Amino acid sequence: MKSAYIFVILIATALAASCNGKGDPGKKDADADIWTRSKPLVARVEVSDEGRLIETYEYTYDDKGRMLTLVKTDNMSKAVMLDLQYSYPAENQMKITGKFYPISTNRFMDVSYSPKEGVLTYSGSWSGAWTYTTTINADGVATATQCKEKFASTEGYYSSDMVYSEAYTVAGGTIAESLAGTDIKAKGSNATSTANSSALRTVYVASDKADRQNFAAYLMPDTFPVWIASGLPGNKNLIKGITGFTGTVQTAESTAIEYTLNADGDIDTAIRTDSNAGAPILVRTYKFIYQ
Repeated sequence: MKSAYIFVILIATALAASCNGKGDPGKKDADADIWTRSKPLVARVEVSDEGRLIETYEYTYDDKGRMLTLVKTDNMSKAVMLDLQYSYPAENQMKITGKFYPISTNRFMDVSYSPKEGVLTYSGSWSGAWTYTTTINADGVATATQCKEKFASTEGYYSSDMVYSEAYTVAGGTIAESLAGTDIKAKGSNATSTANSSALRTVYVASDKADRQNFAAYLMPDTFPVWIASGLPGNKNLIKGITGFTGTVQTAESTAIEYTLNADGDIDTAIRTDSNAGAPILVRTYKFIYQ
């Protein structure tokens, strides 16, 4: 009899959690796809510096929780940096249309996801736009991003192959390190050739707080319109520190982030401090406003 009573209590608790949207971080409905965002949905993010509004992000969604619009505004210059509309022409496909700064005319980006391979592919419509792939693991956390491009001059004087890649080390469901590198091989018509490579290692320190709003997308050097709509990088925990290394030498730049959460564990504010050689050079406060 006692076990039956406990079972009823557990069922009631689970139903209450599903009704008020306070379930596990990142948990979605059974019919949700990669584009479906978890509640509560972010309507607006205000970025300020010493109380002065410098940047805003505004979002709308459809009835499935998929992003419909994104508007990013530079409030200092009053310039709209991103003014995008999202559509979903087929299962596992997304199309982003609108203004991608610094391009002045409207363009579009096609995005597709292969659940079997765990690969997201996205490419822009404009001249020179690169095609990227991002691989994710079974937990939905990004593990790698890559772009391969070939170029040849119209006269045939030279050609080049370029590979840009980012490999992410995941620990405890959160990206702990990324290794970004570029390899370029060029060949001229006179049989001369050259090769060059470079790499930057970035270390991310995770906090003990859940990243329910995918705040890492604001911190990592990603293709933001795609990553924010796809829930990437998909970190389990919020990032509290970032440092970079060239080889074994630490770069002068570093970032620290402090968070305040509301009663439900969602981000209220994130205070980001960017420093150079240990001295703060920019402090930004991200204020989250929900639907």
